[in-house]
Amino acid sequence: MSTRAQESFTSYGNCTEKTYGFASVSGQDYDIPPTYCDATGFSEGLASVKFDGKWGYIDVNQKTRIAFSFDYAARFKYGHAIVQQGKFRGVIDKQGDYTVPPIYLDLQMLEIDGKPYYVSRDSTFFAGLIDSKGEEVIPHRYTYLMPLAGYQHLPFYTVYREIDTALGSFYEQFEDNPFLFSPEQGSHDLYDSQFNKLASRQSRDYSDGFPHDKLQKIDALLLEARDKPAEEKVKTAERILSLPDSTLIAESVSLYVEYASRKSSEVDGYLEGLGYRFFTENGKTGLKKGHDILIPAAHRELRFVNAVVLFPQPADRPMLEKHYGGVYRNKEKGIFDIFAVLSTDDEPTEGAMQYSLSGDVSLPIAETVDGSKKLISTINSLGFLYLHTRQDETGLVEKKYSLVSWIGEELLPPVYQKIEVTKAGHVLVSQEKKVPEGMEEHVGLFSPTGEEIVPVGVYSSIKAFSGCERALYLVTWSDPYPTMAEWKERNDSNKTYVILEVDGSASRVVNTFTASTVHMMQLDTETGMLQYKNGLVESKTAVSKQVFFSKNCQRLEDCG
Repeated sequence: MSTRAQESFTSYGNCTEKTYGFASVSGQDYDIPPTYCDATGFSEGLASVKFDGKWGYIDVNQKTRIAFSFDYAARFKYGHAIVQQGKFRGVIDKQGDYTVPPIYLDLQMLEIDGKPYYVSRDSTFFAGLIDSKGEEVIPHRYTYLMPLAGYQHLPFYTVYREIDTALGSFYEQFEDNPFLFSPEQGSHDLYDSQFNKLASRQSRDYSDGFPHDKLQKIDALLLEARDKPAEEKVKTAERILSLPDSTLIAESVSLYVEYASRKSSEVDGYLEGLGYRFFTENGKTGLKKGHDILIPAAHRELRFVNAVVLFPQPADRPMLEKHYGGVYRNKEKGIFDIFAVLSTDDEPTEGAMQYSLSGDVSLPIAETVDGSKKLISTINSLGFLYLHTRQDETGLVEKKYSLVSWIGEELLPPVYQKIEVTKAGHVLVSQEKKVPEGMEEHVGLFSPTGEEIVPVGVYSSIKAFSGCERALYLVTWSDPYPTMAEWKERNDSNKTYVILEVDGSASRVVNTFTASTVHMMQLDTETGMLQYKNGLVESKTAVSKQVFFSKNCQRLEDCG
């Protein structure tokens, strides 16, 4: 821990249970020590934190940028943030000035067409929508304004129901029993992203509101009708909503198959169009492309199959294109189609083979070796995951996994309970080891070619950060090594965390810090600041020390 961190760590800002700090992926010199009673993470260069009972904003140098004067302060987005004074909420800019005065009982940001709006409840507690300047877009007269997720052009719908004012105001009744008012009951109004009211429904429950499959169809048609008059959009929405529920089943299902494998007829037609065709000799089937024999006529039957690989490794793409007819279906989403050939013979299923389109790669679909059965379980961005099963003396089935490359080379042997490939192409593995105290889970990390990066059993957990250009991993070190049961029991106690950066088959320690909980999803890629929570009571296993990892060290204290 740096000198600055040690000096600040003792105050705790009058916190009673936990403190919050920030670890930097640029190194310990940039850390912000855990001196705050609460925090929301960095966004747009600032983090809202709570100190001495009030919220304010700091920058990456721990300098106060907006004074600690709020009862709550949310993250900045689009240059604005929601803050609270007493019971009321407003919106400030980065100078700390109000752009929306604190006069609302509730505010929630809602992004519509790339702009910030706020679902708001005014002094009547009825809901409406305002823009970033506080101008009313949808009047405050609704019981609820419900954001819709997963639709591009349908951002929200409103709900209105009569309130019995003889029982008190809406706010008083809601405060006493929020479950009294259900958003599924009442008059529902559907809006598009240009704030046109498209349709209305009287609803008793979600089943007679706006069905998901019909909303999907409306959303898709609004893309084509965006600039058409509102009246035409209303007619389109009403027409779709009036259709029988069964009408759109086939269409709605098709909207989910973007990542699914292609239909057999589509695969056959596509590959035949490229010149691939089956041929027979002596009652056996093979594969040709043009006049070239790719798979000899040795099987009773062959058929084409398709699979989807998400974000294949750039180095593998030429090989996948050559051997598996690899082609992007959607490059932005990383959806990559590959094709193969499966054989069917008169022998048992375990004799079936999978061939590449070139015929140069052949793998058993399933086989029995030394009493252990193995079969292709799934594919990932590096190749094929094989499941190996063996029945022990007690009758229990033991499961292990191995990883085989696209060209059939074994990258990892069948000794792991889990094998997972990260988006960066590294391989996370875990092994279970029985010890006198119980069962331990040992984790490790390998390169895309199967080279050891972090030996199995050095760290008690390894997790990949998402959304980073750098290959960063958050790992946990414990001494003594915890059993799986102990890990669950003390998951909220302070532990030693390490941020590793991997380059090729080598790794380096970026940072080490002590924390009870790390919010990995709150890593701010702009500032490189990672929020964490620290319990005030140190656990016996928490250690604050610098870790330098090399491939030869097996224990933390041996790593230099």
